Amino acid sequence: MSKNLIKLFKENIGFLYYLIGEGLSKGIVFLSIPFFTDQLTKEEFGKLSLYWVSVPLLSVFLDLSQRSFVKYSYVNDKENIRSVLMVIKSLLFLNSIIVLSLILIKNILGVYLIDKRADLILALTAAMYAFLEINLSYYQIRGQYKSYNYLFLLRNGLPYVLTFITLSVFKSVYTFMGLQLVVFSLLVILFLSRSKYTTVTREFFLSTLKKSISFSLPFLPAMLSVLTLSFSDRFIINYYYSEIDVAEYTIAYTIGSVFMACFLATNKMWQKFILENLKNNQIQRISNAAKIYSAIIFLLGIIIVLNKNTLVVLISNDSYLKIVELVVPIVCGMFFYFLYTLISNIPFFYNHTGLMVIPAIVSAAVNLILNFVFIPEYGYSIAAYTTMISYILQFLILYFICLSKYNLDILFNVKR
Repeated sequence: MSKNLIKLFKENIGFLYYLIGEGLSKGIVFLSIPFFTDQLTKEEFGKLSLYWVSVPLLSVFLDLSQRSFVKYSYVNDKENIRSVLMVIKSLLFLNSIIVLSLILIKNILGVYLIDKRADLILALTAAMYAFLEINLSYYQIRGQYKSYNYLFLLRNGLPYVLTFITLSVFKSVYTFMGLQLVVFSLLVILFLSRSKYTTVTREFFLSTLKKSISFSLPFLPAMLSVLTLSFSDRFIINYYYSEIDVAEYTIAYTIGSVFMACFLATNKMWQKFILENLKNNQIQRISNAAKIYSAIIFLLGIIIVLNKNTLVVLISNDSYLKIVELVVPIVCGMFFYFLYTLISNIPFFYNHTGLMVIPAIVSAAVNLILNFVFIPEYGYSIAAYTTMISYILQFLILYFICLSKYNLDILFNVKR
């Protein structure tokens, strides 16, 4: 019995590492927010939250979602994975130059996403973020959970720690942005200095580029739709109202993000688990694990909802308590997003990435329409409910795709 427990623990130690890594990084972010809300005005905090959500969004444009192809290549052709990484990073470098040039032109014309300085920092930081994300994808699919979590923690946590130390002296909304760019740049330089470079032929470069783009292009609208669903509400709130309202909504969404962080951390091991077991046709094993996994995440969501008042006060102050009821629909929506992540690996495994575009685009489009229709009339609080509706729709569409296309239902065991 003890030997079986030890074996089970060793097989699943990666889940623990991912939980610790994600928990520490999100914990640092979570606990630093009271400091930001204390040191910055609501207008400044609103502007900073727009910057936070823009970095991952722009990074998808820069690498054309090639981070997904890293995982696919490793599963199917791990002998050439280093050469594939070189091709993908070369494409990222070229795209980054193009996007940075466009940002400079845009600034000259006086057109801004956030403001002139923030937009320039955003372009540079997003390029570094994409580079690091490619390496994180490589570590994840290889099962190098220690390396993954060291890099993940440094990337996501260190800028906040440094800002916590310096913001009281340099009270500026740009302090975090500048420090994040410095941290990302140092990590990229460290990677480049330690990388083992391989020579690739022109034929290999072009063929890999063609395969990676054809594989990842369907992911691009899907990824952008997912990010749009996650972040567009704050830009729409800012458009109709103010950065103060963005700041208040951000606090409610941050509570939901704590819940999301828990299942996204464990999902990094789940993805490896489900892909390997789909390859071995171990469907029942996947289904059993999915049910237990879902029950644990559901219980965690209940705990967060029951403690929503305490959590809001913990990361901000009493002036933000007006948004506490928004936590419930946001957490509910996040749970359906969790269910979506559970089954999204099924079309990914069968290389039907185009099918993943459908639920992503439909749910993002519905979210944008609902936000533009209802936010002006009912205020920014309605964004929490439109988010919930959109996540439920996203899950249901993919669920019925998996049921009809693959006759696979790992959650409820319904047969077509």
